[in-house]
Amino acid sequence: MKSWLKRFLAVLAISTTSVLGIATLSGTPTSAWSTTQSLDTWHAALSFQCHVASICEDEDAVFSGSADLTRDAATGATHADAELTGAFAAVPGVGATGAQHFKVDSSGWIIQPGEAGPQTFFLTTGTMTFTGQDGRPVTVPLINDDGSLVTLENPLETSISAVPGHYSTTEILGFSAPGISADLQVAYSPAQ
Repeated sequence: MKSWLKRFLAVLAISTTSVLGIATLSGTPTSAWSTTQSLDTWHAALSFQCHVASICEDEDAVFSGSADLTRDAATGATHADAELTGAFAAVPGVGATGAQHFKVDSSGWIIQPGEAGPQTFFLTTGTMTFTGQDGRPVTVPLINDDGSLVTLENPLETSISAVPGHYSTTEILGFSAPGISADLQVAYSPAQ
């Protein structure tokens, strides 16, 4: 894949292409996250499609998923869960084809300047679980694109803004073209 597309897939999915070629975000239904009164909660819903061989290097990719990022208003403790399901012609580094499922569980995140602007989510710890066609899950620690372990000092950028709103293909990728679409919706519910 083109480097910008690989980076987009990796960080938008809150994971890394180094381990499985692409990764994920996890989620809780909107009805559940909005009732968590003691937590600041961000919910991100995303989708991506690429059917352009010259951009996707002959790899069709379609996925969608969601992520919930919470912060305890009293203690400041953070947590993120994400899930993503997709269909890929091939997953770089893995070679699997067809439907895939990815899950991320992170017990820490921070907000700092990044690709999504001055308020971008970064994960500071966690694991991701990949379940391919054979149904056997594989769980690994979160790592960055360079293979380094994700830590508070070496966080994983998600490229997801903490600013609520709708983000279109052009806003996410910097361009639009037939056969490519990206969509991200971020909602925020403060603790009460």
